[in-house]
This record gives sequence, structure tokens and C-alpha cells, in this order.
Amino acid sequence: MATSSGLQDNPSEASKLRILLVEDNADDAELCLLHLRKTNRDVHIDVVSTPDKFASQLNGGVYDVVLSDYALGSWTGLDVLNQLRSERHDIPFILVTGALGEERAVECMKNGVSDYVLKGRLERLPVAIRKALDEKRLRHERERAELSLQESEAKFRALAESLPAATFIQQGTHCCYVNHAAEQITGYSREELGEMTFWQLVHPDSRKSAVGGAPNGSQSGVRYELKILTKDSSTRWLDVTLTMFNHDGALAALITAFDITNRKRAEEGFSNAFGADSLTGLPDYGRLADVFGVESKRSARTHRSCALLLLDLDLSTINEAHGRAAGDEALCRVARILLQCRASDTPARLRDGEFAVVLPDTSAEGAHILGLRMAAKIERDAKGPALSCRLGTAIFPADGKNLNEILVNARRRLQNLDTNGHEGGLSDDTVPIVPGLTRVM
Repeated sequence: MATSSGLQDNPSEASKLRILLVEDNADDAELCLLHLRKTNRDVHIDVVSTPDKFASQLNGGVYDVVLSDYALGSWTGLDVLNQLRSERHDIPFILVTGALGEERAVECMKNGVSDYVLKGRLERLPVAIRKALDEKRLRHERERAELSLQESEAKFRALAESLPAATFIQQGTHCCYVNHAAEQITGYSREELGEMTFWQLVHPDSRKSAVGGAPNGSQSGVRYELKILTKDSSTRWLDVTLTMFNHDGALAALITAFDITNRKRAEEGFSNAFGADSLTGLPDYGRLADVFGVESKRSARTHRSCALLLLDLDLSTINEAHGRAAGDEALCRVARILLQCRASDTPARLRDGEFAVVLPDTSAEGAHILGLRMAAKIERDAKGPALSCRLGTAIFPADGKNLNEILVNARRRLQNLDTNGHEGGLSDDTVPIVPGLTRVM
């Protein structure tokens, strides 16, 4: 099908090869037509000899190629080409002329002539036309591929900039792309990170694990935890996934990293004014308040919501039926399950059977889904007496400006999840969200 510019990407599939010939000699025009019909009977030629007729015919018709003599009396073939380009017609242009001379031929090619054919060798004309059309088709394909690549890169950048995970694309000795989260986590600017490698950020204590975890070109990705040194020389823990891929014809590394510093400090018994729960090892209320304070500030800065998930284990029933030792073991079972949450999340034990999880960069719907999946794992745990819990969620800043207000709202929203769920127990699938709780179906 002809394009608006007058070029058909594949004229051989069209009904006719349409040619506009600029020639002031009728005999030469007839010779061109005869040679073309030797290889393609389905060809149509319109012949013009003046600038006005050329402009009128060009704007009123659709053509696959323009042929032109060089010497046309008061104008030349280059004038024809300039008029063609000035009106933004992207059509192959071939000179069909007498003796041209080497210097003039070079000048014509520099000015954008697709090819030239001497009138004494018109048998070359079909070949020259086919070559010019093929070159145009290939150029169009390259342009479409480049546009598609640009659109893909734009979509990738838009997605990467919205992620809470630091994202790096490293190629050779520098990072050719980093997102905003990478700046926030490392403290370096994009410009500074662009002159570095991810390896330069890695803490000396973690370099052995980083080297051992690096994937080769055939691997789809490797995940590991390591420490980095930020610009202010502080230490941060990252959960890193590294994947090799082809970028602009060369091997590159796509690195995504979640900041898990809070979780690692909790696991390692990070000491501060507050402590950890002596039974489960999870952070206690004081430590939770610390984490929530950091995440709420980050939420206010990035305008992404931060959620708090509350899980209330039916501890009294277990203590009464099986004894306090079984109750303590049940608390530890829940703690082990909560530690399987996302790398960026921080679980804590508040009191009795009440647990809380801080969920950074999480919407209300996301918090409900994560909570229901945790509840499903808790109720399916078969390592002791059956467990059941209630769930409640609250979102910062919509449900409160500090941890106390958030906890009050989450406790108000606690709803029972009966042990059997809905005719056959809990699963990881959910139904539409309702305030405070979504029942697993």
C-alpha cells in the first residue's frame, strides 16, 4: 500500500509500479518505458518536462520512484531533487542522463541522489530502481526498529523511576542508567553514579559474596544480600538481583536492589534504646516505632503510601487447650512465617499474640493481599496446634500521622478470619477489598 510520502514499502505487491519521469525528450522517455517493461510489465509512467507540471503531478499522484534527466533546459536534475525534498516527499530519486562526468556524479550523490543510470546503459535501470526501493524499505525498517527501541526504553525508564528498588544498568566500567531510588539509597547523584561501577559501592566485607554471586551471560539472574558504603560512609544492606542481558549490542548487567538495612539490623540484634522480643527475636514496639518513623518520613518525601499490617493470634485458646509451652511455640511459629515476608518489610511482636508488619511503598490493596497470604500460611502451618488470627490494616498518612494513631485504626479494623476460611480453608487468592480485611476465598 502506498504511503503518504508516495513510497510503497514493497511495490512488487502493489498493482503497479508507479514512476514519475522528468524528461523533455519524448524518445528517451519511450526508451525508459520499453526497458522497464522487459522486467516488469505492470509499470505506469507519468512524464513531465517543466517545474510546474512536476509539482502538480507530484502532489496529485502517488509514486514509488522519481526518474529525471540531468539537463532539462532552464533547470537541472538537482533542481528536481531539491523541489522533491523541499516538499518533504520521501521518494527514491534516480538520474537517467547522458554523459555526466565524475565530478558531477559525485556532487549528485552527495546531494541525495539514490543512483544514476546513463542513457546508453538503460538495461541497468530496472536494477537501479529495485536497489533504490530496497534501500528505502530497509531504511524504513531500521527507523521503525529504532522507534520501537526508543519507546521500549522510555517505558522501562518510566517503570524504573516509579520503583522503590534501586535500579542500575552497568556496562563496562560505568553505570549507563540509574534511577531515583539508587540516588536515595546510595547518597550519590546520577552523575556521580554514572562514573562509577556498582562494584565500587560494595562494602569490602561483601565483595567475596558479590564475586561469587555474579551470573554469567547464560544465567537469567542471581539473588544475594550484601552491604554497601554510601556517600557519607554509612553502611546499608541490600537485597540484590543481578541479571545479564544484551544492551546496544554488548553484554550489560541489570541490577535491582532493595534496602533491607532495617530487617538486617533486627535480625542481627541491633542495639539501641529499644530491644527485641526475648521469645521470638522479632523487634519490639520500640524498635518498630524506630522503623515506622524512618518509613513514614520516606513516604512523606516520595508521596508513596506506607502500610501497617496487624495480626492478632488467638493465643488464649492455645494456652487453655495445650498449655503455655505450646502457646510460646505458636508465637515462634508465627514469627518464623512473618520473617518470610518481602525483603523491605519489618515484622515485630507488640504484645501477647499481637504482631505488626511495616510495609513500605504499599497501597491499601497491597497490604490486604499480603496480610491474607500471611494469614493463610499461618493457618496452614502443621507444626503444632492449629492457629488462627485476625487481620487489620492502616495506611500512612491517610489513617494517622504517627504510629500510635495508625495502631489505633488498625486495631479498630480487626476482623475475624475463621479457621476454615470459606468452605475449604484459606488460599493465596483474594476477592475484592473491603475496609480492614478481605476474606480469602
